[in-house]
Amino acid sequence: SGGSPPPFYAKLSPGKGRGLFASREINEGELIHIGGKSAVTFPNGMSWRMFVFSLPRDLACDIAMWSWTQSLSMEGEYQILVDLNIAAFFNDGGDDHSNIKPQNSTSLNFYAIRDIKKDTELMYDYHEYDTDWDEV
Repeated sequence: SGGSPPPFYAKLSPGKGRGLFASREINEGELIHIGGKSAVTFPNGMSWRMFVFSLPRDLACDIAMWSWTQSLSMEGEYQILVDLNIAAFFNDGGDDHSNIKPQNSTSLNFYAIRDIKKDTELMYDYHEYDTDWDEV
């Protein structure tokens, strides 16, 4: 179904490049982004590298920046994922400035961890997903 538009919009974030900002007031606990609909999964480093090396250089650099490793189940193997939509513009808020986070370490769904005012940048702690680049 069509559903509602996401509660964010993209614009430049001072000192960070592109970012996503709340398009309306967002309540603590509200679902912000359903990542399973947009994240592409690569089963191993070779398939990811083949994809990245087939791209123009500028796009390949963006894809590399938007990639991470994650297990999608508690007992599952780590896979390489990449966001191929607007969600790639969520910036790192670290411990101090994050206002969204995944439901758990295997989830791709992001929720507000506090009330968020309209036009506030939406950020999460990139360390929620630890990427082992040696494995990639």
